[in-house]
Order: sequence, then structure tokens, then C-alpha cells
Amino acid sequence: MTQPQAVVLDGRGRFLPGGADAPARVTFGDAECTLAFGADTRVASYRDIATIAVSQGATLLVLGTGPGAERFVLERFGQAQGQLVRELRGRRFHQQLADALIQVSADPIDLVEYEADEEHGVAQLAYHPWGVVLAPLDERLAWIRLRRGALASVEVDEAYGRVTVTASGGPERTSRVVLPGLGERARLHGDRLTGLRRAAQEDAGRLIGALVPDADYSVRQEAARVLVDGRPARPADLPTAWPDLEAGVLVEPTFAASYATLRSKAGPQADLRAIAIAPASPGADEAKSWFFVPLPGNLVALELVSEGAHATYCFRVQRRTDWAGGPTSPGALADAIRDVSEALVDARFLREPMALPDDVLRQPAYLRYRLALRVLPSLAAARSRFVARIVHRDEASWSAALDDLIAWHTVERDDSAVWPGRLAQESMVAEAGSDDASAGTGPRLAASTDDAAAGADSAPDAGAAHPAAAQPPSAGGA
Repeated sequence: MTQPQAVVLDGRGRFLPGGADAPARVTFGDAECTLAFGADTRVASYRDIATIAVSQGATLLVLGTGPGAERFVLERFGQAQGQLVRELRGRRFHQQLADALIQVSADPIDLVEYEADEEHGVAQLAYHPWGVVLAPLDERLAWIRLRRGALASVEVDEAYGRVTVTASGGPERTSRVVLPGLGERARLHGDRLTGLRRAAQEDAGRLIGALVPDADYSVRQEAARVLVDGRPARPADLPTAWPDLEAGVLVEPTFAASYATLRSKAGPQADLRAIAIAPASPGADEAKSWFFVPLPGNLVALELVSEGAHATYCFRVQRRTDWAGGPTSPGALADAIRDVSEALVDARFLREPMALPDDVLRQPAYLRYRLALRVLPSLAAARSRFVARIVHRDEASWSAALDDLIAWHTVERDDSAVWPGRLAQESMVAEAGSDDASAGTGPRLAASTDDAAAGADSAPDAGAAHPAAAQPPSAGGA
């Protein structure tokens, strides 16, 4: 297969502050760009670009952050000045999407006007199988991420060329997003957004039907309305469907046994346990299912019900410094369960990015995890809650380790403290192999060259831009 040729643009440029004007050449490769200024050259990945600002035909480019950041002005590229900006923005966005384990089509990235809460600006728009991302050109603002399962309504006003999207369960900023000024494209975007919403509902209905095929239609519909794309549900959320769904998820005796033990340890809070279901990938017939059980000592346990290594992941519910002892509040517990569940879907069901000790995470093998943690707020938040994972070698040792963790976490108030038993548990995980083996990662995620194995929606290599980055974005992308 012929590799796409690099894009080369020539103009003038200078370092800031005080650099001399010199001939400038920008070469866009697949994974990085090369900037040549006179006798000086810089090579940077697209994710290194912290700022792209345009003013009066000149482009300010900032590479890196903090004291070591470098600033450049690129200008006098003639008719290619617009292409220069489009290439920089488009390639950076594709690489950041790949870092976030998001697969996008090879279509050029659109620029759209948007309104969200009190914001009104222009953003890059990317559709992907799990939802939509809006990346504001105002780089002080975070991405707006709309999960397909959270899309509550999509309204198209063709007369005014606008689309209004409402979403549930997220921050206020994303509860209502308007795309004005679309003109004839309003129907196209409305149909794509509606298609995402319907696809999420269809996946939920199909997976529930496969999980409990003998349940009454009304029972399956109750479950399918709630259990969309990993949205957790408690017994109270599924008053009719819960017994069938709980039994359907726990058909594997090993997980049924650990679930029963966790429920017994939960005590009065056992009624706040939850289950969640999602397709392994959008449109897939394979289901991923997991459950949460609250534990004493400000903890909640997670188990992903799947083949492969079996460990119980424990997360703190509240910050240790904020917890007053006793049962955690139902609201705080629901927040923790929702946060971890969203991270699990965003991370394509990989648990190790949440759990690996810092010294292990720094190893070259786990570059993909580090990149994902930089750009996925949900994954970083789940990692900040993580306390320990306990290997289920046998019932006695697993239960004893859980009791020890609960006792320690009940009295520990230092948020930076590490459970003394964690090192031994991590050694057992290492001995058994990656706990994400069932997700196809194994211990070799690492090389960052097999992202299909990493569960990353077949995203490109960790260092690469999306293949579409080799093509100039649409003319509206300047």
C-alpha cells in the first residue's frame, strides 16, 4: 500500500519573543510535523500543539506548556495560509481523538457554530460510533462530549438551519447544545445525531433480548430503556426487570459467588448495588456486563463479568478527608458508580488504566494508557478514585484481603496513602497476566502498535494521526 505523501508548505516565520524573520517550512507527516526556521528545526507530535491562534494573516503556534513552551509566528504563506491552519487543527484533533480511543471516519473534520450554556463559538465536530465530540477553537474551553446513550432528544429546525440536542446525566454545559447556522446541512446533522440515539437504543434492546430472551416483553423494555451503553441501574430503577436481569448477568458461577459474598459484606447498603450492560462495540452482538456493590469503609466494588482474569476492583466513594464515617450517602455512591461506569465505556472496557501503579504506568509499554489518561477526564477521574484490585485466586484469600482493605480504608484519612496489601495483589496480577486479557489486550498493549487489541475502536497507532489527517480538511476548516 502506498503511503500518503507528506504535505509541505513554505512561508516565513520567527521565534517569539524577539526572533529574526526567516524562511519557514512546515512539513506535515503522519504522526508529527517538522518546523524549519532558517537554520533551526523543531519536530513535534500534533498533540504537542498547545495553541493555534490566527490574526491578520499570521498564525501563532505554541508548542508545549509551562516554562519550556516555545512560541512561533508563521506568516506569508500566501494562498496556503488557510491550508496551514486547517492542517494543524485537523491533524491535532485526529491525533487527540486517537489518544482518547475514539475512532472517526476518514471524512474531513467539520467546523460548526455552537451554543452551550453561556458559550457561543466555533468548534471542530467529529462523529464516532459512541457519540459526538465538539472541540471549541477557543482553546481555553474543554471538549464537549455527547455520548450517544445520553442523547435525550434531537430537534431540527430546517427553516433556520439549526439543530438542538438535549442530553441527560452530564454536566450543565452539555445538557443543551445548539448548532445554529447550518443551513441545508441541518437535516444531515440532525439525521446523524438521531441515528446515534437510535443505534444506542437498538443495541440495548438487542442485548437485553439476548440476555433474558424468555422474559416478558414489558420486562425487557423496562430494562432496555434504562440499561443503555453502560448506564448503571439499581434494583429500584428496574422494579419489574431486576430479578431477571440480575440472574441473566450472573450465569457464570464464579461471578455469582463473588457477587453473593460482596452483597453479604455490603450490609444495609446492598440494596444500592447496580448492574450495567453495553455492547462490546456499537452494533456488536457481544455484550459487556459488570456490577457494582457498595462496601463498608467508603468503598464500592466493581467486577466486569467476562472471561479471563478475575479480580475485584475497589474504588473510594468520597474523598477520604471528606468522609465522616458510617454508610456513604446514596447520592455520593451513585456519583461514584456513574463515574467509574462512564470511564469503563470511554476506555473501551480496559480496567488497567485505572489500576496500574504509577511506577508501572510510567513504563514504555503503557504509553497508550498514559495518552488516554491525558485526554479522557472520565478515565482520569476513575483512576483518582481507585484503591486496589484483589485477585480471586480462591474464596478464602480473596475474602480475607477484602476484609483487610475494608478495615484499613475505614480508618485511613490520607488521600495519598496506599493500602499495604496492594503490592502483593499487584504481584499476583502480574503473575497471572494482564487483567484486561479478556478485552484482548494482554500484557502487550503496549507497543502501541496494535490498537485493535487495545480495545480502542481500532484507533490508529498511539503516535499517529488519523489517516484522514493525510488529506486536507474541508474548505470550511480555516
